[in-house]
Amino acid sequence: MKLQIQAELDDRFVAFVLAKLCAFDTGNLKYFRLYDRTNQTATAGVWGRCTFPNRKKKLGYRVRCSVSIMAGEFPYRAKYAIGTKPIDETHWEWIWREDLFRTKEEAFVWLAGHEAFHWLRHSRQIPGRNVETQANRYGFAWLDEWRASNP
Repeated sequence: MKLQIQAELDDRFVAFVLAKLCAFDTGNLKYFRLYDRTNQTATAGVWGRCTFPNRKKKLGYRVRCSVSIMAGEFPYRAKYAIGTKPIDETHWEWIWREDLFRTKEEAFVWLAGHEAFHWLRHSRQIPGRNVETQANRYGFAWLDEWRASNP
């Protein structure tokens, strides 16, 4: 597994992400990339992608995480669905978690956790369904752990 970082991030962040990833079997993970896209794209916010293996091309899982948030935009508002609840027999509504990313590291921690969930769930290393709400919860769990260890 190759952790590739194209961003200026705190050494504690790098150690945290490495520890989280290395707790699992990374043999099938070709790379896990973190890009700071600030000032390089018109898109603002966080986005990522977990690409599943391609047997024909002999490629393993590939994870890319991108953050594009200007320093003056912190704290950055984040609102992601973490589940649903039924209203009646045929209707349901989203359950949302609203938070603030106070630093670029917090944005990357949440996104890395979110994208790691897709890899871990698809490779059957953790239980659950490979859906966005569960990936969002996993990202928030990483963020909560990061904040507890870095007050």
